[in-house]
Amino acid sequence: MSAEAAYRAIRDLDEAVGAVEGRGFEPTPFGPAPELAAAAGIGDSELWVKDETGNVSGSHKARHLFGVALTHRLEDADAGTGAPPYAIASCGNAALAAAVVARAVGRPIDVFVPTWANEAVLSRISELGGRVVRCERDPGVPGDPAHHAMLAAIEAGAVPFSCQGTETPATIDGGRTLAWEMVDVLVGHDGGRPARLDRLFVQVGGGALATAAVTGLADAVARGDLDRLPRVHAVQPEGNHPLVRAWDTLVLELRTQQRSGGRDRDYFMDRIVSAQAAPQGTMDNRLRSTIAQETAPMSDDRLQESVGRLRYDPERYMRAWEQEPVSYASGILDDITYDWIDVVEAMLASGGWPLVASEDNFRRAHRLAHEHTGIDVCPTGASGLGGLLALNAASEGTGSPGVSPGERVAVLFTGRMRPGDPDPLVSAP
Repeated sequence: MSAEAAYRAIRDLDEAVGAVEGRGFEPTPFGPAPELAAAAGIGDSELWVKDETGNVSGSHKARHLFGVALTHRLEDADAGTGAPPYAIASCGNAALAAAVVARAVGRPIDVFVPTWANEAVLSRISELGGRVVRCERDPGVPGDPAHHAMLAAIEAGAVPFSCQGTETPATIDGGRTLAWEMVDVLVGHDGGRPARLDRLFVQVGGGALATAAVTGLADAVARGDLDRLPRVHAVQPEGNHPLVRAWDTLVLELRTQQRSGGRDRDYFMDRIVSAQAAPQGTMDNRLRSTIAQETAPMSDDRLQESVGRLRYDPERYMRAWEQEPVSYASGILDDITYDWIDVVEAMLASGGWPLVASEDNFRRAHRLAHEHTGIDVCPTGASGLGGLLALNAASEGTGSPGVSPGERVAVLFTGRMRPGDPDPLVSAP
């Protein structure tokens, strides 16, 4: 397909989305939030916020699904009337975005959701023509019941249309536009390329957002638009953090192997396997920061060897959370992080580390966002900021590294408030 034909396909699909939603895609705001920075305890640093609350369907998710629909259009795979339905598993924003884009391309869609999904969101999905299927959790079956149901539908002939790159790789491509918009703004702010970004806090549920963000930023580094990959902090809740646990397991392996000099390997491996079996993970944020500082900078050879371990034996590191996930940030309650290896690689390459945020961190982040910005962000949408608060808490009075004066830090406000969401000014501490 020629570049002109591809451009027409993008324009036509965007216009179709606009006809459903009342607006198409435009770059979303990204800029400094000094009042929020001061309230968050980093007033001597720059805190920048990427605001996705005004995007199509009210979150970043439509970027991902537009990328999938566009891929189908460019591959002439969108069969129109009579085509098998799309299928997605989601607890809210991704399902709504999928319903909008599916309506725009005239495709039926089955939406598999947990029993506790937001009723206002489900009502809108039904209005758009989506078929909502509520999925009960079976206590004897690990993993997300909605995801299991989606996979069964795909096996029966449905077309995957999800925000999991494992089923729909093009969902990552659509999400990278978020990172590229950030870089464009930074280049303009800094007066030319390359621009600077020192640290990124990104919330992680299924992992597509974080994967898109870090790979998009890496693309910008390769183009010379960004001076280096920012230090990456993936943020997950106390109530389920499978990505954090995977990182813990890997770095414990690397650390014990290095300290043993290759001797007593079986002893160290036994310790790691025992630690990995602990449902709540193996270390705290303070220890993670210490280990990250010990291992950085990581040579290219060691980085590739480390990532190779993950790709060779992924089940050793990533597995479904054993208990039913719970959190104030309900949109990142994926039982498993589906798109995760690129995120771990970015943390290792940048000298970053993952953060487990407390429920108080998430509630306070939501409240601060509403008190100190004009952004009507939802609890999940502000949860990356909760990671910044968790880093502050881990570094207070310890000498542990936190945000340094003068650093430029970015957080993503990824979705807007919906009816039924908790009032941040009432429910937060």
